[in-house]
Amino acid sequence: MESVGRLMKKVQIGVKYNKINYVFRETCFGIYEKNKQFYLTKKNNEISLIGGGKEPEESYFECLKREFLEESGCLVREATHLYTINCYWVTRDNINMQSLVHIFLVEIDDKIMLPLEKESELVIMDKNKVLEKLELPYQKKAMEMYLSEKW
Repeated sequence: MESVGRLMKKVQIGVKYNKINYVFRETCFGIYEKNKQFYLTKKNNEISLIGGGKEPEESYFECLKREFLEESGCLVREATHLYTINCYWVTRDNINMQSLVHIFLVEIDDKIMLPLEKESELVIMDKNKVLEKLELPYQKKAMEMYLSEKW
């Protein structure tokens, strides 16, 4: 079941410059916490919230379900929309990006399988290390907002 949270906040980070052409990407990421531990994914030695690019025909919930299964082997049961972050940033490859990022609080089934993506690995991390390990600006901002509201 998909849930649209009343708590949903819209935030912009970064600055949009009119003379720059941005590559646009819409994504969905989930925050799952159990016993003050967060479920994340590790790909190519990079730690990330679980999620990714939204396909044009997908709902946000369908995107989350697909990405969680692919990257962590977890089945999403429910999701509450927490934040939408409009982020203007420059990638490591010097690409100007506009990322429209939807962040959800998710509930998963207890049964965890192996991730469908062979290069993905489920990582469970203490809340004190999460901010240190997240590199993408919109993921770091989402986790900062979540932790400041929760603790």
